[in-house]
Amino acid sequence: MLRFRIVAVIGAALFAGAAQNALAADLPQPAPYPPPQAPATYVPAPPAFSWTGFYIGANAGYGFSNGSGTFTPGPTSFSVSGNGFLGGAQAGFNYQMGGLVIGMEADFQGSTGSGSLTTPGGVITATAKDPWFGTFRGRVGYAFNRFMIYGTGGGVYGNGTINGTSTLPGGGPFNNSATYVTWTAGAGVEYAFMGPVSAKLEYLYAGSPSALPTIPGVTGVSGSANTNIIRAGVNYHF
Repeated sequence: MLRFRIVAVIGAALFAGAAQNALAADLPQPAPYPPPQAPATYVPAPPAFSWTGFYIGANAGYGFSNGSGTFTPGPTSFSVSGNGFLGGAQAGFNYQMGGLVIGMEADFQGSTGSGSLTTPGGVITATAKDPWFGTFRGRVGYAFNRFMIYGTGGGVYGNGTINGTSTLPGGGPFNNSATYVTWTAGAGVEYAFMGPVSAKLEYLYAGSPSALPTIPGVTGVSGSANTNIIRAGVNYHF
């Protein structure tokens, strides 16, 4: 009798274990643990663009001028206006401190600028031209990485010519030239769009020239003139 009970207990235990294993087999199995991922590759941020250093470049644009005044003896009033294309080269140096950029720039321009000088009654009729000029300017700007806005100002030197006819006493046909200086101021924007290469758009205003070509029969001139220049250019930074 005792042996029968022992066998029954062992059989019941084996049956319970088998039932438990069968139930566990029917339960959903946990998903396998994902394999470890490789660490992401570190890509450093590109360094900020520096405007410090020398640069050279080329530019092209358009200019227009107008002026008025009086000749003596007379007085004989006059007016003059003109316009034309221009182009040339520039070179300069920048130094950057934080966002502040300071520098100097010089340029030399050839110009097709031409205009007419007229007086009442045709006392003097002439054509005025400005075949070449240059500037030497300071620049102060603020950089937003590769983009910069700036103001500029300095001096202008150039050559003006005038040819025509004067009916004043002592007048006649003439063709004369004079070298002049004056001042200029303006502003611009510049963007370094590809490596060390930048593009700029600039406006300059120039004041009255210090000297005018002589006109036969004219002993004195009073008046004012102004010139506006808009030009685009590219620079290579070293």
